[in-house]
Amino acid sequence: MKQIAFIDTEVNPKSNRVVDIGGIKEDGSYYHNSSVSGFARFINGTEFLCGHNILSHDIKYLNSDLRHSDVNIDCIIDTLHLSPLLFPTVPYHSLVKDDKLQTEELNNPLNDAKKARDLFFDEVDAFSNADEKLKRILYGLLHDKREFEAFFRFLSYEPNITSLEKEIRQKFTGEVCENANLNRMISDQPIELAYCLALISAHCSDGIHHSITPPWVLKNYPDVEKVMYQIRNSPCIYGCEYCNSKLDVHEGLKKYFGYDSYRSFDGVSLQERAVKAAIHNKSLLAVFPTGGGKSITFQVPALMQGETTRGLTVIISPLQSLMKDQVDNLEEKGITESVTVNGLLDPIERAKALERVENGSANLLYISPESLRSKTIERLILNRKISRFVIDEAHCFSSWGQDFRVDYLYIGDFIKKVQELKQSDAPIPVSCFTATAKQKVIEDIRIYFKEKLSLELELFTAKTRRRNLQYKVFKKNDDEKYYKVRELIEENNCPTIVYVSRTKRAYEIAKKLKDDGYNARPFHGKMEAKEKTENQNAFIAGEVSVMVATSAFGMGVDKKDVGMVIHYDISDSLENYVQEAGRAGRDENIMADCYVLYSEEDLDKHFVLLNQTKLSIKEIQQVWKAVKGITKFRSKVSNSALEIARKAGWDGTIGQQLETRVKTAISALEDSGYLKRGQNMPKIYANSIIPKNAETAIQKIEVSNRFNEQQKQTATRIIKKLFSSKSRKKAQDEAAESRVDYISDHLGVVKKDVIDIINGLKEEKILADTKDLTAFINRGDTKKQSIRVFERFRKLEKFLISKFSETPNEIYNIKELNEEAETEGCEGVSPNNIRLLLNYLAIKKWINRKNSPNSKNHAKLRLLE
Repeated sequence: MKQIAFIDTEVNPKSNRVVDIGGIKEDGSYYHNSSVSGFARFINGTEFLCGHNILSHDIKYLNSDLRHSDVNIDCIIDTLHLSPLLFPTVPYHSLVKDDKLQTEELNNPLNDAKKARDLFFDEVDAFSNADEKLKRILYGLLHDKREFEAFFRFLSYEPNITSLEKEIRQKFTGEVCENANLNRMISDQPIELAYCLALISAHCSDGIHHSITPPWVLKNYPDVEKVMYQIRNSPCIYGCEYCNSKLDVHEGLKKYFGYDSYRSFDGVSLQERAVKAAIHNKSLLAVFPTGGGKSITFQVPALMQGETTRGLTVIISPLQSLMKDQVDNLEEKGITESVTVNGLLDPIERAKALERVENGSANLLYISPESLRSKTIERLILNRKISRFVIDEAHCFSSWGQDFRVDYLYIGDFIKKVQELKQSDAPIPVSCFTATAKQKVIEDIRIYFKEKLSLELELFTAKTRRRNLQYKVFKKNDDEKYYKVRELIEENNCPTIVYVSRTKRAYEIAKKLKDDGYNARPFHGKMEAKEKTENQNAFIAGEVSVMVATSAFGMGVDKKDVGMVIHYDISDSLENYVQEAGRAGRDENIMADCYVLYSEEDLDKHFVLLNQTKLSIKEIQQVWKAVKGITKFRSKVSNSALEIARKAGWDGTIGQQLETRVKTAISALEDSGYLKRGQNMPKIYANSIIPKNAETAIQKIEVSNRFNEQQKQTATRIIKKLFSSKSRKKAQDEAAESRVDYISDHLGVVKKDVIDIINGLKEEKILADTKDLTAFINRGDTKKQSIRVFERFRKLEKFLISKFSETPNEIYNIKELNEEAETEGCEGVSPNNIRLLLNYLAIKKWINRKNSPNSKNHAKLRLLE
């Protein structure tokens, strides 16, 4: 057995001198001292030296002293580079996350040396148990590379390879494009190709599609994305087994949604053409009518590319309800690869969504344009391979559009920043979708992306005519309108949306209808998140038949059986009306009615509302004066819209449009070159830890009188998080892990609570100055209701797992499973509850599931754990 020692060093970043060294040999003898010369004597007689990130970190500080030892500088093994090759199904090995060993100790090189030893022998076992063909390929690509050669030498692994390209093509038949230029990649990008093939091999062998290339690899080997694109996501012009199956848009549609063909508009298959353009990595602008199937147009390519390249598609949408609805609809179809991060989520849900994007179990991320200014979201996106940015409701780019939103204008800057930070020479493609076909809006969108990102958007425009909608206008004064609404609801007796112009009226009309015996609820954009979600879900599920709403409701809400839309007040614009009325009859097989209740006074009210939204030159000048005052002594500041409004002398009469008006003024000043708006930056940090280690800090928390028991638990979690982020092998851009919003997002703790705890930790001298669960209990519930629900699902889960096996691709009938579960005494069982549990088990990677394209009641299921 070859002699090997494992090491770790602690270096003073200011002096670049080693201040502590830890080392351990296979026989258990160890070294822990600051003397480099003493360490050189300790490793004498050792043939191999191993550490985590040893090549980029430890060796450059020890190099001169190691010349006096017996260690050959060519016999250095780095576990950091090996992990993504040998643990591709788990993005982070249990001992390591990205480029850092996991530890709660701030300064303990001996402890890290032991962890490096454990990791190394896990890597040796993983390589020994790997497929022999893959081992030969990895050797052929990496045996003469500095980062890997010592590993093969340690194992004495030296197979004879005559044609590496031939071996790769045989091993990966049907899994990579047959016409990809492998010889060039073998010559020019062997490490990148090895990381890609290791990931693909894992998917081929066990069917798991959750693993991703770790952020550390993407950062240090940016060509990994390019190689994966060339071998898995670039349809060849000749056609091959892989491209004809995995990159076929009809196969993708059938696989994920069960449809045989795409929708046509007046005989033109625009939907199919747009999907093909996306698969060929083109940028596009699709103008489809409301209910025209735009969601599937970007979801099919996103799901296909998520599977082939493990890429993330970022969908930017202006409405939280739209995001939630689309994620829920996909889950109902058994598609669990999408998540949303928005204000409707509680801290725990938000933390879980971020985690799923990080670990690769989600490949579609729905966010708002405002989220792009968050450092947490930027970091999340930088750490994944990005397949595409999808911009929904793209008319919001244009001041000529009916819903111009200032934050849309930052999207191009954000994408450009991501490309630069990823060191990508290939542009990230963009898909824009809108139902507004106004020519000036289309021109604005195309010009914006041409100027910002040099992208030419291929245009797909459908005619907006809806043959199954009937329109009628009734002239009614305000007193008559309500009675006409009642009359129409009674006559039609179908799911109905009543549109009003003001939030107050939404509540008033909904209450009157409810008092009169109709099942109605209100909805508007400023409603509390919990009430908004409950009302929307109730309407979609059919529990509520009438939704009285402002224009904030309906965008992206996939309810196909809405039979009537009534405009109690006229819309802001013709485009708005077309969109709102278009939410009726999304099922083309039903005829739907669209009514407008109109009075002479409506136009006067309409013009008053329009005037309220205008921003004068004087108001922009007031904001500019406020910004100059704020930046008098500092060139960079972070202030809220309210703070800027107060400095500008604006009072409360501006009302709830204040933030939008401030942002619009800032945007006008930015466009004119007066200022540059950056990302939203919190002012509170927790980055100066006084105790030497986590144990000491936790002991101080336990004896503190400043915290109650709940706060002590939270404080302990925060301290552990801070110590972990202080690991000495951190990338240069990771100092921000101590920001309050980062801690809040990743621990699932409300930001205010994090701030309170940090202030307490400072008072206790644990920090220097330089996830707790939230339960909502309904009063009407009995004490044991939650326990009964939990027990019911626990029994059902136990039953399901007993039925699954490790045999690949065994087909199960969900309805038959439902009947068996009922026979075996499972209470409250239903096919939907079984699908819900299957979604959960698939997300947790406990089962592998492939839905049947022919039946939603059949699926191929295999037990993984």
